[in-house]
Amino acid sequence: MEVGKTTKFTRRSAAALALGGFMLASTAGFALADNSKIQIGFTPKFLKDDFQTLMLQLSLKAFEDKGFTVVGSPDPNGDIAAQVDALQNLVANGANVIVFAPLDSAGIVPAVKRANEAGALVFSIDDAPAGGQVTATIRADNFGAGVQGATEMAKRLQGKECWAAKSCIVLELQGALTTPNGLDRSEGFAKTLAELAPDVQIIQRPTEWTADMAADAAQNVLTQNPDLSGIFMASELMATAINAQLKAAGKDAPVGDAASVIRVAIDGTPQGLQLIREKALDATVSQPLSAYATKTAELIELVSGGGKIEIGPRDDGQVIETPVGPQYQLNATLVTLDNVDTPELWANQVGK
Repeated sequence: MEVGKTTKFTRRSAAALALGGFMLASTAGFALADNSKIQIGFTPKFLKDDFQTLMLQLSLKAFEDKGFTVVGSPDPNGDIAAQVDALQNLVANGANVIVFAPLDSAGIVPAVKRANEAGALVFSIDDAPAGGQVTATIRADNFGAGVQGATEMAKRLQGKECWAAKSCIVLELQGALTTPNGLDRSEGFAKTLAELAPDVQIIQRPTEWTADMAADAAQNVLTQNPDLSGIFMASELMATAINAQLKAAGKDAPVGDAASVIRVAIDGTPQGLQLIREKALDATVSQPLSAYATKTAELIELVSGGGKIEIGPRDDGQVIETPVGPQYQLNATLVTLDNVDTPELWANQVGK
């Protein structure tokens, strides 16, 4: 069965694209023949975790490989006001391209609009701004990641006694549904599992991306449903807390054991991959972090050279139209014990 997501977007008119008398770069109105003239200002969200740190390292390398000049890459340290100020200062100091992982989709809008007014290209990674116009947003296909998680869950449930008895129960620990990533992951998982396994009962609980809320939800559901068959986590940051709850309930049998509760997550962190190796997590869906960097650099070169980002399917994902501009959604990778040590996975590149 092919499971997908259909989303309807309205194409922007040329008038909506006109900001301050110039045409956005995604329409090929911006061209720099020499890559050395591309001046990039970059900000991650913070440098407190492996994901953001590696994103910065890989991005700077991808820009260097293309011959771009990096004006600066300040760390806003989790402060959206600092991120906005940093990006505006980078534009003022000559950046004709800004790249950022937005701390807040609404809060980042002033920086996006300032770059629009200055005629700079705007690239957003991992999430999209709520306003202004972007040349492109580059993020994972989070709906697709949810689909992958559900497909793996259904596959593993088929080996359980509950499958034949049509009594399987799965707990979905959702991310924040106010965020695009949280909503897409939940919709992808729940819709797909309902289609692939219509007899499975899905219990959904919000977590706002916090391990504490996830642990409380798991404890309550395990108390009411001691025969719980599987748990899907919108993020691996919940996994250690969930395993602690399973152990407290005497349900912590390792992966492969007939009594094991199936555990599937999303993110592909070093900690998550280690849990897979320890048979404390069945599978995770790894974000395409390495591709974030290379794809962003590729699109900067394309648009700066006068090219256009076309809407439609790609070998590595798809490009969709959104109200703020094109969004390149990259495919994620399912990780199990069979491929957990693959060097290309971003978590296996940390510290290398």
